[in-house]
Amino acid sequence: MPIVAVMCVATVGCKSDLSQQLLERELRYQEDQIYQLQDELQDKCSRLDMLSGENASLRKQLGVTPGDSLSRSRTGAPRPASAPVAVPPAIQIPESIRAPAPAAAPLAPPALDNIPPLPVKPSSQPEPSPLALPEPVDAAAAAPVAPDEAPPTPVAVPVAYDQPLPDGRPVRLEVSTTTTACFDDNGDGTSDGIAVTFEPRDATERLVPAPGAVAITVFDTSNPAAPIASWTIPTEQAATHFRPTTRLRGVHIPLRWTSGPPTGDHVRVAVRVTGPEGAVLEADATIPTR
Repeated sequence: MPIVAVMCVATVGCKSDLSQQLLERELRYQEDQIYQLQDELQDKCSRLDMLSGENASLRKQLGVTPGDSLSRSRTGAPRPASAPVAVPPAIQIPESIRAPAPAAAPLAPPALDNIPPLPVKPSSQPEPSPLALPEPVDAAAAAPVAPDEAPPTPVAVPVAYDQPLPDGRPVRLEVSTTTTACFDDNGDGTSDGIAVTFEPRDATERLVPAPGAVAITVFDTSNPAAPIASWTIPTEQAATHFRPTTRLRGVHIPLRWTSGPPTGDHVRVAVRVTGPEGAVLEADATIPTR
């Protein structure tokens, strides 16, 4: 008798587990269907919003107000036209009973007598007076270099706003197109020379000194076959034109034309630096003459 009871209990337990599994599978299936229907509903709402926007854009282009309708009914028959608007009848007034319109009185500006002037708030700070600034200490670098004169003895010029320079070896040159420009000393509209600025840079693109002789050649872009001017600056003189400042950064050398100014609108400036060990660095740039 106890064995039969145990078998019955085991049979009932197996049936209960099977029914629970079937119920859970059915619930999961219904849950998946709910998610699918939600995705479809969201997609339909997005498409409905997009079509509503397109419909409103087309109505705006056709000049149709929201109350108007250009579509037909589902049966294909046109919708009935709206009732005509009632127009009030015109009433003619006889000339004998018409009253003349009163003449408009001229408008006069209001009187401003006995009105005090508006108060003026005094300035809390006095007007600043112009400052007399001294000449920059590195202005000696702006003196043009005459090609026929002998190079002067290098003079140590103190430089303001110096920046620490890295200990690197120059590997390339960069001609500055912002500070390289032609200049006019006498203001007659004709270029008297050109101020060339170039930066020696190391492998990490940092400004470094580049001792060596500098050769500068200028070509007119309208006739690039032959140079219009060329200069050679010795190593000692070129070293005095190196500035690690924020205003004049690099080697800044003003030069005067040797055979007249260029005739074209642009010139090509070619810079070549020959180091003490024979290493050569070259760079060029095209700048406007005016």
